[in-house]
Amino acid sequence: MSRDRYNSTQHAAEAAPEPLHAFLVGTVHTARGPLVVSSLLGILITYSVYAMIGDKLFLIVFSLAHIVVGFARVRRLRIWRARCDRGLTARDVKDCDRDYLVWAATLSLLLGMTCVVLTAHADTPGAFALATSMCTGFAMSFATGNASRPWTMAALIAGLTAPQIIALLALKIPLGGVWTVLMLGLDGAALLVGRYARQRIVALFHADEANRVMAETDLLTGLKNRNAMTRVSAAALERVQTHPEESLAVYLIDLDRFKQVNDTLGHAAGDAVLIETAARLLAAAERNEVARMGGDEFMMLARLRGGDLEAEAIGQKVLARLSETYELAGAVLSLGGSIGVAIYPRHGQNIDELMIHADRALYEAKRTGRNRLRVFDDELETRLAEERLIANALERAFEQDELEVWHQPIHVLATGQIAGYEALVRWRHPTLGLIMPDRFIPLAEQSGAIVRLGEIVLAKACREATQWPAPLGVAVNVSPRQFTRPAALVAAVRRTLGETGLDPSRLFLEITESVMMEDAPATRAAVEEIAAMGVRFSLDDFGRGFSSLAYIQKYPFSKIKIDREFVRNIPADHVSCAIVASVCLLADRIGMSVVAEGVETETQRLALADLGVDLAQGYLFGRPERAPVVQPAFAPMRRSG
Repeated sequence: MSRDRYNSTQHAAEAAPEPLHAFLVGTVHTARGPLVVSSLLGILITYSVYAMIGDKLFLIVFSLAHIVVGFARVRRLRIWRARCDRGLTARDVKDCDRDYLVWAATLSLLLGMTCVVLTAHADTPGAFALATSMCTGFAMSFATGNASRPWTMAALIAGLTAPQIIALLALKIPLGGVWTVLMLGLDGAALLVGRYARQRIVALFHADEANRVMAETDLLTGLKNRNAMTRVSAAALERVQTHPEESLAVYLIDLDRFKQVNDTLGHAAGDAVLIETAARLLAAAERNEVARMGGDEFMMLARLRGGDLEAEAIGQKVLARLSETYELAGAVLSLGGSIGVAIYPRHGQNIDELMIHADRALYEAKRTGRNRLRVFDDELETRLAEERLIANALERAFEQDELEVWHQPIHVLATGQIAGYEALVRWRHPTLGLIMPDRFIPLAEQSGAIVRLGEIVLAKACREATQWPAPLGVAVNVSPRQFTRPAALVAAVRRTLGETGLDPSRLFLEITESVMMEDAPATRAAVEEIAAMGVRFSLDDFGRGFSSLAYIQKYPFSKIKIDREFVRNIPADHVSCAIVASVCLLADRIGMSVVAEGVETETQRLALADLGVDLAQGYLFGRPERAPVVQPAFAPMRRSG
């Protein structure tokens, strides 16, 4: 057994043992081999003495004594090994030390009495020499074997040599005084050897402990790191597996909007946020284990007795601490956090399964609005299985041409005419039927399949747009993941325009603010190269993120698409109206047009037109269709699809 095993789990109500003592209890004091060897050696010595002095009573009594002591020590060893498996406390270590001392001292006394018997037969050739060498040899053995426990070492040496010294003086052995002084000197030497050995053991242990702590500590926050949490998780799971009344909760914790801190305030501010977050997690976790797994991701383990309710209560306490504002460098930040929870044994039989399911719950918490806690459940299990099925079938969908491009009309508010269409992808699965993009686009984003999917949609949209009368254009969404391979994106656009013959001015590529947030030179170069072909760009979902005007200045946008969240509140919300009016005024001054998404009522259409919006799309004008019929005039009450 390793030292780590005995410190990894502890009784909640009792103090942790001193690390060195716990290590010794878990190794030296509960090692089966030395106990068995010492018992067999005692019996062998007894038989050797019998062969020398010929006393059968001595043979029977001392052999039985060694057997009894040996069995007693092995029995106690089993008890202490079981406690080590459960997790040692300071009280356990103290009790084990006491047991060890009692039975080791009994063995020492037996060996000492054996030396007395030999001394009593000093006239037998070799008897006295054997007694002296036994005392000396075992004294050195006790000194080195128990060097880490000075009082135990002294007690064992005393139990061994005291009977011999008494016998030397009582039996008036020739030169007994000289032998006594010599033995006392040897005992002193043994104690010095033991003291030196103890110093070496303590120094090596502390050096090893310091190296282990450094290797298992996150240097920024002082929390455990991923390596340490792997070890602690395995030990915690092993403990609850032997305690059916307990369960184990795994929490994965992410800070919301942490990237914005690094991007806007710098990495030093980000580090300060992580340090403060670690302190908050430790305070909220109390005795539970907390680790930083990397970046802004943290992990917490909690032993439970109250099931899901207790798990949620702990998680909500952590969530409340993360929701408090951060104050640094004169700025007040409100970040919040998202937490995913998986509970043993219902959500997994090992740490890997629990981590996967906690991560899935964390993703769901982020997907449904952030700053919330989600416990893995059967619904997520079903959805996860469905997503695996969809993800595995996506590659086949590419090969079998199962992806369809549908189109939603974009209308000119002033005239009612159709200005173009937005291309929207659908997946017609042979058994699942028509699959909407919100079910497979996120999976394609995660796997990287979105790059190929985007190229397929671009090619189909451009090919179909060539069948429309000019100047109707087509808008195609470009994923941020596609910009991770900017050269491939540029090549795909150039190839598609060449193969389809579509006028580049009729193609609009819609990109979101997340693409520009990185502001990578390769991204900017790709946008500029595509724009040089004559393709135009739209800034999609304006208002959902930072809505930075710097993006409009740096990138060649022709349109701004106002997020549907603003449109939904028009005209009742005067703030939304003011924001839309301001965007329209800005766009007009710099020669850009404004598109409103999600227009569903005639009231919204009229209000948006009054505010200066140029173009609009939504269910009021028409739903996405597989093969739309171009309507040159605006019909306000028509619902297509």
